[in-house]
Amino acid sequence: MDDSLEVVEKVNKTLEVDEVKKSNNKEVVGLMMFLGNPPKINEHLMMPSNEDCLIKKEIAEMTSPALYKCMVVEAEVKDNKILSIVKEIKIIE
Repeated sequence: MDDSLEVVEKVNKTLEVDEVKKSNNKEVVGLMMFLGNPPKINEHLMMPSNEDCLIKKEIAEMTSPALYKCMVVEAEVKDNKILSIVKEIKIIE
């Protein structure tokens, strides 16, 4: 097989993988738990709505000394779980 053809096939496979990764990114509402000084996101939980997130945030703040925020984020999502946060979009108050 020609070397240039092999390179083209490898590049195409890489582009396909990148497209799959991009397709898993969604804009979602998440409850974020911050720990440390300065605060860093330690855990995150996808929420079905702004209202649900604010209710869960209030409960969490009563039972834990951590800092909690409801946020709209662009995240890599799989099986309705946030795998990683790509970009923070806004804080919900």
